[in-house]
Amino acid sequence: MRTPIVLAVAAGLAASAVAAVRKPRPPRLGPQRTGDADLAATVRAAVDDPEGLRGLAVAVVEGDRVRVAGLGDRARGGPAVEPGTPFEIGSIAKPLTGMLLAQQVAADAVDPDDRLAAVLPGVTGPAGGVTLAELASHRAGLPRLALDSTGATIRMWWAASTAGNAYAGYDVDRIVAVAANTEPGGDCGTVSYSNFGAALLGQALAARAGVRYPELLRRDVLRPLGMAGTLVATDAGHLPAGRAEGATAAGRAADPWLGAGYAPAGVGIWSTAEDLARLTAAMLAGTAPGADAATPRFDAGEDRRVGYGWFTSRYGDREIVWHNGGTSGFRAFLGFDRAADRGVVVLGNTTRDVDPIGLRLLV
Repeated sequence: MRTPIVLAVAAGLAASAVAAVRKPRPPRLGPQRTGDADLAATVRAAVDDPEGLRGLAVAVVEGDRVRVAGLGDRARGGPAVEPGTPFEIGSIAKPLTGMLLAQQVAADAVDPDDRLAAVLPGVTGPAGGVTLAELASHRAGLPRLALDSTGATIRMWWAASTAGNAYAGYDVDRIVAVAANTEPGGDCGTVSYSNFGAALLGQALAARAGVRYPELLRRDVLRPLGMAGTLVATDAGHLPAGRAEGATAAGRAADPWLGAGYAPAGVGIWSTAEDLARLTAAMLAGTAPGADAATPRFDAGEDRRVGYGWFTSRYGDREIVWHNGGTSGFRAFLGFDRAADRGVVVLGNTTRDVDPIGLRLLV
Protein backbone atom coordinates (compact mmCIF):
# COMPACT_ATOMS: atom_id res chain seq x y z
CA MET A 1 0.00 0.00 0.00
CA ARG A 2 2.94 2.34 0.53
CA THR A 3 4.21 2.31 -3.03
CA PRO A 4 1.14 3.96 -4.64
CA ILE A 5 1.13 6.58 -1.89
CA VAL A 6 4.82 7.34 -2.40
CA LEU A 7 4.35 7.52 -6.16
CA ALA A 8 1.36 9.81 -5.76
CA VAL A 9 3.28 12.12 -3.44
CA ALA A 10 6.26 12.13 -5.81
CA ALA A 11 4.01 12.90 -8.75
CA GLY A 12 2.39 15.71 -6.80
CA LEU A 13 5.75 17.20 -5.88
CA ALA A 14 6.93 16.94 -9.48
CA ALA A 15 3.80 18.67 -10.71
CA SER A 16 4.27 21.40 -8.13
CA ALA A 17 7.87 21.86 -9.23
CA VAL A 18 6.87 22.14 -12.87
CA ALA A 19 4.14 24.62 -11.95
CA ALA A 20 6.64 26.66 -9.96
CA VAL A 21 9.06 26.77 -12.89
CA ARG A 22 6.27 27.78 -15.27
CA LYS A 23 4.67 30.28 -12.93
CA PRO A 24 4.75 33.65 -14.69
CA ARG A 25 6.09 36.77 -13.11
CA PRO A 26 3.56 39.52 -12.43
CA PRO A 27 3.93 42.34 -14.95
CA ARG A 28 4.98 45.80 -13.87
CA LEU A 29 4.26 49.07 -15.66
CA GLY A 30 7.44 50.01 -17.49
CA PRO A 31 9.05 53.41 -18.04
CA GLN A 32 8.13 53.76 -21.72
CA ARG A 33 5.85 56.60 -22.68
CA THR A 34 4.46 57.95 -25.94
CA GLY A 35 2.12 60.76 -26.88
CA ASP A 36 1.45 63.66 -24.53
CA ALA A 37 4.33 63.73 -22.02
CA ASP A 38 2.49 65.81 -19.41
CA LEU A 39 -0.49 63.45 -19.48
CA ALA A 40 1.81 60.43 -19.21
CA ALA A 41 3.37 61.95 -16.08
CA THR A 42 -0.07 62.67 -14.61
CA VAL A 43 -1.20 59.11 -15.27
CA ARG A 44 1.92 57.65 -13.69
CA ALA A 45 1.25 59.73 -10.59
CA ALA A 46 -2.33 58.37 -10.52
CA VAL A 47 -1.07 54.77 -10.44
CA ASP A 48 -0.79 53.79 -6.79
CA ASP A 49 1.15 50.58 -7.52
CA PRO A 50 2.67 49.64 -10.90
CA GLU A 51 2.68 45.89 -10.19
CA GLY A 52 0.04 43.97 -12.12
CA LEU A 53 -0.02 46.54 -14.91
CA ARG A 54 1.94 46.18 -18.15
CA GLY A 55 0.73 48.90 -20.49
CA LEU A 56 -1.82 51.71 -20.45
CA ALA A 57 -3.35 53.91 -23.12
CA VAL A 58 -5.08 56.98 -21.74
CA ALA A 59 -7.07 59.87 -23.19
CA VAL A 60 -8.35 63.01 -21.49
CA VAL A 61 -10.96 65.18 -23.22
CA GLU A 62 -11.48 68.73 -21.94
CA GLY A 63 -13.78 70.77 -24.14
CA ASP A 64 -12.15 70.95 -27.56
CA ARG A 65 -8.81 69.74 -26.22
CA VAL A 66 -7.90 66.05 -26.49
CA ARG A 67 -4.71 64.60 -25.03
CA VAL A 68 -3.64 60.98 -25.46
CA ALA A 69 -0.67 59.06 -24.06
CA GLY A 70 0.71 55.54 -23.92
CA LEU A 71 2.66 54.05 -21.02
CA GLY A 72 4.49 50.75 -20.68
CA ASP A 73 4.57 47.82 -23.09
CA ARG A 74 2.13 46.20 -25.51
CA ALA A 75 3.45 42.77 -24.46
CA ARG A 76 6.18 41.30 -22.27
CA GLY A 77 9.39 42.66 -23.77
CA GLY A 78 7.39 44.15 -26.63
CA PRO A 79 7.17 47.64 -28.13
CA ALA A 80 5.76 50.59 -26.23
CA VAL A 81 2.03 51.25 -26.05
CA GLU A 82 1.04 54.10 -28.36
CA PRO A 83 -2.13 56.23 -28.43
CA GLY A 84 -3.32 54.20 -31.43
CA THR A 85 -2.56 50.73 -30.01
CA PRO A 86 -5.65 48.48 -30.15
CA PHE A 87 -6.90 46.98 -26.86
CA GLU A 88 -9.84 44.70 -26.11
CA ILE A 89 -12.47 46.94 -24.52
CA GLY A 90 -14.94 44.30 -23.32
CA SER A 91 -18.21 45.69 -22.02
CA ILE A 92 -17.62 49.23 -23.23
CA ALA A 93 -19.30 47.71 -26.29
CA LYS A 94 -22.60 47.69 -24.37
CA PRO A 95 -23.04 51.49 -24.53
CA LEU A 96 -22.31 51.28 -28.26
CA THR A 97 -25.09 48.72 -28.60
CA GLY A 98 -27.32 51.00 -26.54
CA MET A 99 -26.57 53.81 -28.96
CA LEU A 100 -27.71 51.59 -31.83
CA LEU A 101 -31.02 51.11 -30.01
CA ALA A 102 -31.42 54.86 -29.46
CA GLN A 103 -30.78 55.44 -33.17
CA GLN A 104 -33.34 52.87 -34.29
CA VAL A 105 -35.89 54.27 -31.84
CA ALA A 106 -35.32 57.78 -33.21
CA ALA A 107 -35.75 56.45 -36.75
CA ASP A 108 -38.98 54.62 -35.79
CA ALA A 109 -37.37 51.34 -36.83
CA VAL A 110 -38.15 49.88 -33.41
CA ASP A 111 -39.95 50.90 -30.23
CA PRO A 112 -38.27 50.49 -26.82
CA ASP A 113 -41.26 48.39 -25.73
CA ASP A 114 -41.06 46.02 -28.70
CA ARG A 115 -40.84 42.39 -27.61
CA LEU A 116 -37.67 40.51 -28.45
CA ALA A 117 -39.57 37.81 -30.36
CA ALA A 118 -40.99 40.45 -32.71
CA VAL A 119 -37.52 41.69 -33.66
CA LEU A 120 -35.24 38.64 -33.48
CA PRO A 121 -36.70 35.64 -35.34
CA GLY A 122 -36.15 32.34 -33.60
CA VAL A 123 -36.49 33.55 -30.02
CA THR A 124 -39.58 31.72 -28.84
CA GLY A 125 -40.75 30.91 -25.35
CA PRO A 126 -40.77 33.22 -22.33
CA ALA A 127 -37.55 35.08 -23.24
CA GLY A 128 -39.24 36.34 -26.37
CA GLY A 129 -41.52 38.46 -24.20
CA VAL A 130 -38.84 40.75 -22.77
CA THR A 131 -38.58 44.22 -24.29
CA LEU A 132 -35.69 45.93 -26.03
CA ALA A 133 -35.56 48.58 -23.31
CA GLU A 134 -35.34 45.87 -20.65
CA LEU A 135 -32.45 44.24 -22.50
CA ALA A 136 -30.62 47.55 -22.89
CA SER A 137 -30.95 48.36 -19.19
CA HIS A 138 -30.26 44.89 -17.74
CA ARG A 139 -33.86 44.64 -16.51
CA ALA A 140 -35.00 41.62 -18.53
CA GLY A 141 -34.41 39.06 -15.78
CA LEU A 142 -31.99 37.12 -17.98
CA PRO A 143 -28.91 35.42 -16.53
CA ARG A 144 -25.48 36.99 -16.83
CA LEU A 145 -24.56 34.13 -19.16
CA ALA A 146 -26.80 31.44 -20.61
CA LEU A 147 -25.13 28.10 -21.31
CA ASP A 148 -26.73 25.22 -23.16
CA SER A 149 -25.08 22.15 -21.63
CA THR A 150 -23.03 20.86 -18.72
CA GLY A 151 -20.09 20.59 -21.09
CA ALA A 152 -20.45 24.25 -22.02
CA THR A 153 -20.49 25.18 -18.34
CA ILE A 154 -17.29 23.21 -17.74
CA ARG A 155 -15.61 24.77 -20.78
CA MET A 156 -16.64 28.25 -19.62
CA TRP A 157 -15.24 27.57 -16.15
CA TRP A 158 -12.00 26.20 -17.58
CA ALA A 159 -11.55 29.17 -19.90
CA ALA A 160 -12.17 31.58 -17.04
CA SER A 161 -9.63 29.69 -14.91
CA THR A 162 -6.93 29.66 -17.59
CA ALA A 163 -7.46 33.10 -19.17
CA GLY A 164 -8.88 31.42 -22.25
CA ASN A 165 -11.63 32.35 -24.68
CA ALA A 166 -14.78 31.80 -22.66
CA TYR A 167 -17.08 32.47 -25.64
CA ALA A 168 -15.65 30.09 -28.24
CA GLY A 169 -18.38 28.53 -30.36
CA TYR A 170 -21.11 31.00 -29.43
CA ASP A 171 -22.26 32.27 -32.80
CA VAL A 172 -25.52 34.10 -33.47
CA ASP A 173 -27.56 30.97 -34.18
CA ARG A 174 -26.39 29.37 -30.95
CA ILE A 175 -27.36 32.24 -28.66
CA VAL A 176 -30.75 32.50 -30.38
CA ALA A 177 -31.28 28.78 -29.74
CA VAL A 178 -30.22 29.20 -26.11
CA ALA A 179 -32.60 32.15 -25.73
CA ALA A 180 -35.49 30.05 -27.01
CA ASN A 181 -34.95 27.75 -24.02
CA THR A 182 -34.26 30.40 -21.38
CA GLU A 183 -36.87 31.66 -18.95
CA PRO A 184 -36.45 35.12 -17.38
CA GLY A 185 -36.05 35.07 -13.62
CA GLY A 186 -38.11 36.70 -10.93
CA ASP A 187 -35.93 39.82 -10.96
CA CYS A 188 -37.41 41.03 -14.25
CA GLY A 189 -37.87 44.79 -13.99
CA THR A 190 -34.89 45.32 -11.67
CA VAL A 191 -31.32 45.86 -12.82
CA SER A 192 -29.35 42.60 -12.90
CA TYR A 193 -26.30 42.78 -15.17
CA SER A 194 -26.57 40.44 -18.15
CA ASN A 195 -24.08 39.85 -20.95
CA PHE A 196 -26.62 37.50 -22.49
CA GLY A 197 -29.28 40.20 -22.61
CA ALA A 198 -26.94 42.74 -24.20
CA ALA A 199 -25.91 40.18 -26.81
CA LEU A 200 -29.53 39.45 -27.71
CA LEU A 201 -30.29 43.17 -27.97
CA GLY A 202 -27.48 43.76 -30.46
CA GLN A 203 -28.41 40.75 -32.55
CA ALA A 204 -32.06 41.85 -32.58
CA LEU A 205 -31.11 45.33 -33.80
CA ALA A 206 -28.89 43.81 -36.49
CA ALA A 207 -31.73 41.53 -37.59
CA ARG A 208 -34.10 44.50 -37.83
CA ALA A 209 -31.51 46.37 -39.93
CA GLY A 210 -30.92 43.34 -42.16
CA VAL A 211 -27.16 43.22 -41.57
CA ARG A 212 -24.72 41.48 -39.23
CA TYR A 213 -23.88 43.24 -35.98
CA PRO A 214 -20.29 44.19 -36.98
CA GLU A 215 -21.56 45.98 -40.09
CA LEU A 216 -24.37 47.69 -38.17
CA LEU A 217 -21.91 49.03 -35.61
CA ARG A 218 -19.50 50.20 -38.32
CA ARG A 219 -22.22 51.83 -40.38
CA ASP A 220 -24.19 53.60 -37.68
CA VAL A 221 -21.63 54.49 -34.98
CA LEU A 222 -18.00 53.92 -35.89
CA ARG A 223 -17.88 55.51 -39.35
CA PRO A 224 -19.87 58.63 -38.40
CA LEU A 225 -17.47 59.22 -35.49
CA GLY A 226 -14.32 58.48 -37.50
CA MET A 227 -13.44 55.52 -35.27
CA ALA A 228 -11.35 53.74 -37.90
CA GLY A 229 -9.27 51.90 -35.28
CA THR A 230 -12.27 50.14 -33.72
CA LEU A 231 -13.44 46.77 -34.98
CA VAL A 232 -15.34 43.60 -34.18
CA ALA A 233 -13.15 40.50 -34.50
CA THR A 234 -15.35 37.45 -35.03
CA ASP A 235 -12.39 35.12 -35.63
CA ALA A 236 -8.62 35.15 -35.24
CA GLY A 237 -8.13 36.36 -38.80
CA HIS A 238 -9.83 39.66 -37.93
CA LEU A 239 -7.67 40.56 -34.92
CA PRO A 240 -6.09 44.01 -35.39
CA ALA A 241 -2.44 44.45 -36.32
CA GLY A 242 -0.19 46.06 -33.72
CA ARG A 243 -2.56 45.12 -30.91
CA ALA A 244 -1.63 44.89 -27.27
CA GLU A 245 -1.39 41.38 -25.85
CA GLY A 246 -3.49 40.61 -22.80
CA ALA A 247 -2.43 38.92 -19.58
CA THR A 248 -3.68 38.35 -16.08
CA ALA A 249 -2.42 40.60 -13.30
CA ALA A 250 -0.28 37.62 -12.26
CA GLY A 251 1.37 37.53 -15.69
CA ARG A 252 -0.38 34.62 -17.39
CA ALA A 253 -0.87 35.19 -21.13
CA ALA A 254 -4.55 35.53 -22.06
CA ASP A 255 -6.38 34.49 -25.21
CA PRO A 256 -8.45 37.05 -27.11
CA TRP A 257 -12.19 36.67 -26.73
CA LEU A 258 -13.94 35.54 -29.91
CA GLY A 259 -17.60 34.62 -30.28
CA ALA A 260 -19.78 36.45 -32.80
CA GLY A 261 -23.01 35.86 -30.90
CA TYR A 262 -21.78 37.77 -27.87
CA ALA A 263 -20.12 40.61 -29.83
CA PRO A 264 -22.77 43.21 -28.85
CA ALA A 265 -21.97 42.51 -25.20
CA GLY A 266 -18.23 43.07 -25.69
CA VAL A 267 -16.69 39.90 -27.13
CA GLY A 268 -14.13 40.55 -29.87
CA ILE A 269 -14.40 44.36 -29.68
CA TRP A 270 -11.09 46.20 -30.06
CA SER A 271 -10.50 49.94 -29.90
CA THR A 272 -7.87 52.56 -29.17
CA ALA A 273 -7.58 55.44 -26.74
CA GLU A 274 -7.66 57.79 -29.74
CA ASP A 275 -10.95 56.35 -31.02
CA LEU A 276 -12.61 56.27 -27.62
CA ALA A 277 -11.57 59.89 -27.12
CA ARG A 278 -13.55 60.69 -30.29
CA LEU A 279 -16.55 58.88 -28.84
CA THR A 280 -16.16 60.69 -25.52
CA ALA A 281 -15.90 64.11 -27.16
CA ALA A 282 -19.03 63.44 -29.23
CA MET A 283 -20.95 62.24 -26.17
CA LEU A 284 -19.96 65.38 -24.26
CA ALA A 285 -21.09 67.53 -27.18
CA GLY A 286 -24.31 65.55 -27.60
CA THR A 287 -23.49 64.94 -31.27
CA ALA A 288 -22.72 61.20 -31.15
CA PRO A 289 -25.14 58.97 -33.07
CA GLY A 290 -27.58 57.64 -30.50
CA ALA A 291 -26.26 59.93 -27.75
CA ASP A 292 -29.67 59.75 -26.07
CA ALA A 293 -28.70 56.24 -24.93
CA ALA A 294 -26.81 57.88 -22.05
CA THR A 295 -29.97 59.50 -20.67
CA PRO A 296 -30.56 57.81 -17.29
CA ARG A 297 -33.94 56.08 -17.28
CA PHE A 298 -34.03 53.47 -14.53
CA ASP A 299 -32.75 53.11 -10.97
CA ALA A 300 -29.81 50.70 -10.69
CA GLY A 301 -29.23 50.91 -6.93
CA GLU A 302 -26.13 52.15 -5.08
CA ASP A 303 -26.75 55.73 -6.24
CA ARG A 304 -26.66 54.62 -9.88
CA ARG A 305 -29.06 54.92 -12.77
CA VAL A 306 -28.93 53.25 -16.15
CA GLY A 307 -29.96 54.23 -19.65
CA TYR A 308 -29.42 52.14 -22.75
CA GLY A 309 -26.07 50.59 -21.86
CA TRP A 310 -24.66 53.65 -20.04
CA PHE A 311 -24.53 53.99 -16.25
CA THR A 312 -24.75 57.31 -14.41
CA SER A 313 -23.31 57.53 -10.88
CA ARG A 314 -22.79 60.29 -8.34
CA TYR A 315 -19.36 60.88 -6.83
CA GLY A 316 -19.91 63.58 -4.23
CA ASP A 317 -21.44 66.46 -6.14
CA ARG A 318 -20.27 65.10 -9.51
CA GLU A 319 -22.46 63.13 -11.90
CA ILE A 320 -20.44 60.73 -14.05
CA VAL A 321 -21.69 58.82 -17.08
CA TRP A 322 -19.56 55.73 -17.53
CA HIS A 323 -18.96 52.11 -18.39
CA ASN A 324 -16.05 49.78 -17.90
CA GLY A 325 -14.94 46.54 -19.49
CA GLY A 326 -13.00 43.42 -18.71
CA THR A 327 -11.87 40.34 -20.65
CA SER A 328 -9.46 37.50 -19.91
CA GLY A 329 -6.50 39.85 -20.31
CA PHE A 330 -7.71 43.46 -20.53
CA ARG A 331 -9.46 46.16 -18.52
CA ALA A 332 -11.04 49.39 -19.76
CA PHE A 333 -12.79 52.48 -18.38
CA LEU A 334 -14.62 55.33 -20.11
CA GLY A 335 -16.33 58.09 -18.17
CA PHE A 336 -17.38 61.70 -18.66
CA ASP A 337 -18.75 64.60 -16.64
CA ARG A 338 -21.03 66.78 -18.74
CA ALA A 339 -21.09 69.62 -16.20
CA ALA A 340 -17.29 69.84 -16.22
CA ASP A 341 -17.06 69.12 -19.98
CA ARG A 342 -14.41 66.51 -19.23
CA GLY A 343 -13.98 62.83 -20.08
CA VAL A 344 -11.39 60.12 -19.51
CA VAL A 345 -10.47 56.85 -21.20
CA VAL A 346 -8.10 54.28 -19.65
CA LEU A 347 -7.16 51.01 -21.35
CA GLY A 348 -4.94 48.35 -19.78
CA ASN A 349 -3.57 45.07 -21.12
CA THR A 350 -3.82 43.07 -17.89
CA THR A 351 -6.68 42.18 -15.57
CA ARG A 352 -5.56 44.78 -13.02
CA ASP A 353 -8.51 47.15 -12.50
CA VAL A 354 -8.09 50.55 -14.20
CA ASP A 355 -11.29 52.15 -12.86
CA PRO A 356 -9.42 53.80 -9.95
CA ILE A 357 -7.00 55.44 -12.39
CA GLY A 358 -9.85 56.70 -14.54
CA LEU A 359 -11.76 58.11 -11.59
CA ARG A 360 -8.68 59.84 -10.18
CA LEU A 361 -8.16 61.54 -13.53
CA LEU A 362 -11.84 62.41 -13.90
CA VAL A 363 -13.05 63.28 -10.41
